[in-house]
Amino acid sequence: MKQHSKSRVVIAGMVGFSLILPLFAFAQTSTPRGTMGGERVNFCTTIDKISAKVEGAMSEREAKYQSKRNEKKLKIDERIATRDASRTAHRSDWDTQRGEWLAKLTAKASTTEQQAAVTKFISSIDAAVLARRTVVDAAVKDVKLSIETVNRSRQTAVDAILATFKSDRSIAFEKAKADCAANVAPKTVRGSYVAAMKAARENMQKSVKALEARKDILTPFIDIRKAAVEKAVADFKSAIEKAKTELKSAMKSA
Repeated sequence: MKQHSKSRVVIAGMVGFSLILPLFAFAQTSTPRGTMGGERVNFCTTIDKISAKVEGAMSEREAKYQSKRNEKKLKIDERIATRDASRTAHRSDWDTQRGEWLAKLTAKASTTEQQAAVTKFISSIDAAVLARRTVVDAAVKDVKLSIETVNRSRQTAVDAILATFKSDRSIAFEKAKADCAANVAPKTVRGSYVAAMKAARENMQKSVKALEARKDILTPFIDIRKAAVEKAVADFKSAIEKAKTELKSAMKSA
């Protein structure tokens, strides 16, 4: 049970949503103040500088986000590889110990009947081991595919949210520049721009919250994996006990 709980935490960490917030945090402060040296300046005379500053800051945030996304992907791959290697090493060690134990058991079989009983026992053990490993491997593969699918979906959603916000921001800037060119009062231009950016931020925040609400999307897959593995372990133990009982009975009557 502890192993399954640990697996739940590890798998959940593979699709963490913590990278989203730093990327969009800039949007909270992207509305220009329209001040310089502590005094309010004509919004229209600084619109190009404001646009360049915001664009540069957003590009910097995007670059950092992409770098962290790549780092997280690498860590996920490394974590999966480590767990796979550990499972393979554990199986190898267990196979070695099992082989040594079965070899000793085979050596103790002195009659034809005992040898036949041991051979049947070994076949039962091998079949039980194979059955359990097949289920476990299938469960692990399914979870890996689920993680990859969820991550791709999340990344696509994040990219879409960012693209929408950038588009809204661009539209707001272009509208402000057009109003300035049409000699609309700078105060009015700024007010319209601030309102447009507020709407863009609120839409972005709503989208991010909706995405974060799906952070437990892998839970059903984890539960399915847990149930499958638990059943495989239970079936394995049952098969082993049955094989032992049959062997003891055969050895006594031989």
